[in-house]
Amino acid sequence: MKTIEEIYKTYEKPIFHYFYGLTGNTHLAEELTQETFFQVLRTFSGFRGEAQVTTWLYKVARNVYSMWKRKQKTSFPLPESDVLKGPASYEPDTVLEFKEKLTLTGKVLQELPENYREVFWLREWHELAYEQIAVIIGKSVPWVKVTLHRARLQFRKNYAEKEGKE
Repeated sequence: MKTIEEIYKTYEKPIFHYFYGLTGNTHLAEELTQETFFQVLRTFSGFRGEAQVTTWLYKVARNVYSMWKRKQKTSFPLPESDVLKGPASYEPDTVLEFKEKLTLTGKVLQELPENYREVFWLREWHELAYEQIAVIIGKSVPWVKVTLHRARLQFRKNYAEKEGKE
């Protein structure tokens, strides 16, 4: 079994990106990531290895997010502009187009219902298996597949609508 230090080094960035995908806020994602690893540290002795470390970590992260969300009554901000910086070697028009598409993607993602956004993010950006997502969320594999399918459809539809308006 891995040590806590190895787990942190391996999974700190993916957990951060998970939170960033849910909140769209760098500072909040950092805070939630720290809280997740604090909870991992507190409960590590109870981890029996029945699930994969990845699945267990995302489940802890999801619980941390759920606890934080229960305390909040605010909406999520869109990604901060410093995240939207394009490569310096690109032409200004290319960078502008990249920023616009990234901003639009962020808006569309934030407008998805939370269960769609979470399943979409775990599958598309974190490339987790359906089975892992089902364990993390506490639902069946067919539920995950159906929800992901619906999330993709809604994302495409909303993106196309917004792209046509802007």
